[in-house]
Amino acid sequence: MVMEFNADFLKAYFVCGTQDLVGQNFEKLLLNAIDAGITTFQYRDKAASTLTAPERLDLGKKLRDICSAEKVPFIVDDDVELANQLKADGIHVGQKDMNIIDVIAKADPNMIIGLSCQTIEQVKIANEIKDIDYIGAGPIFPTSSKDDAVAPIGLFGLRQLSQESRVPIVAIGGITAENVHQLQNSGASGAAFISLLTRSNNVKQTVGNVLNAFA
Repeated sequence: MVMEFNADFLKAYFVCGTQDLVGQNFEKLLLNAIDAGITTFQYRDKAASTLTAPERLDLGKKLRDICSAEKVPFIVDDDVELANQLKADGIHVGQKDMNIIDVIAKADPNMIIGLSCQTIEQVKIANEIKDIDYIGAGPIFPTSSKDDAVAPIGLFGLRQLSQESRVPIVAIGGITAENVHQLQNSGASGAAFISLLTRSNNVKQTVGNVLNAFA
């Protein structure tokens, strides 16, 4: 049973794949992140990942089970077939990924739909697509987590996109413990992060810091 979307899901949105791990056990890291209070998990295994398709599916099942048991939304990045196989709560796609209309058509009709946007024009187009539940806006700050990242839109750009969007926005890209509180008055509902957590020495403190920024 997939979850019905709630903007609170975006407060502390953890994104991770095997390529992002720094010597950690993925399942243990996810459990620690959930215990610390993350509000959503996105399975984004791509780019430098070395997993085969069957291995990615097998790991996805384990991570999905953890999220299900803890009632944390489980989102799959840019792979609608995998999302359907895993009975994910949602699917997230970027502007360079599979066409959003095709994704919506192929995904389980109850899935949460997320779309990445970097410009007002992209948000305006997204506003016309009724099935989109939220937008991932960014990168806000310079980031090294994505090889194909576009130029940062900054806090001013984030405010513009937030004002234009009809759906909640989660900020992503280059978010650190030092700058996350700058997002407080940006219109964003939360922050999405990868290395902020995978490279953290104190997961509970790191997630708590993000949650405090959007309290």
